[in-house]
Amino acid sequence: MQICPSMPEPSMSSLASTINRLSPFYNYFQIDIGDGIYVSNRTVQLDEIMENFKTFNNYEHLKFDFHLMVNDFKKDIAKLNHLKKSININNIFIHYSAITDFSLKISELSLIPIGLTLNPEDQVDSLVSHYDLKEVPSIQIMSVKPGVQGNPFLPYTLKKIEQLRLLGYRSKVYLDGAVNDKTLPFINQQKYKPDVICPGSYLAKTDRLKEHVDYLLKYTHG
Repeated sequence: MQICPSMPEPSMSSLASTINRLSPFYNYFQIDIGDGIYVSNRTVQLDEIMENFKTFNNYEHLKFDFHLMVNDFKKDIAKLNHLKKSININNIFIHYSAITDFSLKISELSLIPIGLTLNPEDQVDSLVSHYDLKEVPSIQIMSVKPGVQGNPFLPYTLKKIEQLRLLGYRSKVYLDGAVNDKTLPFINQQKYKPDVICPGSYLAKTDRLKEHVDYLLKYTHG
């Protein structure tokens, strides 16, 4: 399993501080954008990131995903298409439940690959009734209710990974939410594991960072 720290930071300064703290250990990050509408918390907004993108000048070697926890994802995707000229953006994730028009071809919204995020209440059957899995470049499973860090881990959400694999989905599956030393052993017990895990507060909010980094390395690489 690959590690991609998740960062729902409230401001550009806190985002840069977290990246600076974690970049000695990781070169791949997921930046959460919450609008305070689709989810209750409001994080740093893309306008602020775009205005201060020079902060990323020292991050040429880093890769970023953007997790859009927003209602108006089309507007933010347009901004990311502009921002990708300045930083290395691998993927954009939008929430399946934020899509109101299923005739929308998500691949046409951006040259950046757009994956779909499934909330705990979203069902794989519903997803495949609207989209051909072969056309979805990546899927992110929320193992917590999306929003603020610290929401409890929901074990039943891992069943969706098995469902996707049995349906023939072979692209990357991400797991986001409450990934830590309490939940990772359970995740590792599953027959079908995520390709990428996105720990949040376990890395960003600890005063034992090296210990936590080493623990994740042990449990993701054997």
